[in-house]
Amino acid sequence: MKIPVIIYCYCGDDSQRLLFRVPASLGLAYVVRVKEEQERTLYARQSLYVGIRRDWSSGSKILLVKKNTQGDSVIIGSATLGKIVELDALNNGEKKLCLENNWYGKMVFAMLARFLPAVSVSETPLAGKHPALLHGLAITEDELSEIESLASSKIIT
Repeated sequence: MKIPVIIYCYCGDDSQRLLFRVPASLGLAYVVRVKEEQERTLYARQSLYVGIRRDWSSGSKILLVKKNTQGDSVIIGSATLGKIVELDALNNGEKKLCLENNWYGKMVFAMLARFLPAVSVSETPLAGKHPALLHGLAITEDELSEIESLASSKIIT
């Protein structure tokens, strides 16, 4: 069941203003920034430790973004979330790693696709977004599909 997303703004005086509503029929996907050192383990283990909280659920679509060697943001792939493993359910080694890096849990992916070559963010509907604001950004499934169609080839695991 898809539920509409409604985002309100707190105005400081106990009143709220409706900022926008995303109809449930649109669906949402999320952008997650991956650091260079996380990329290898992401594809090897099909998991990623995460520090931002969003309305993740099994089946959520994730767009994976990183900075390339020139410092530009590129989309390295997409994923379908299998589950989120909270901090208390991780083994001691993973728990320690999460605490050291301010992560709250681990995303385990049901499907992971690597884009070859990576797609430059500047060629996508995300082009106008500030790179620092991409991490955790909610996008529509239509935007996700458009971006995925820009990948010349994909390796799916």
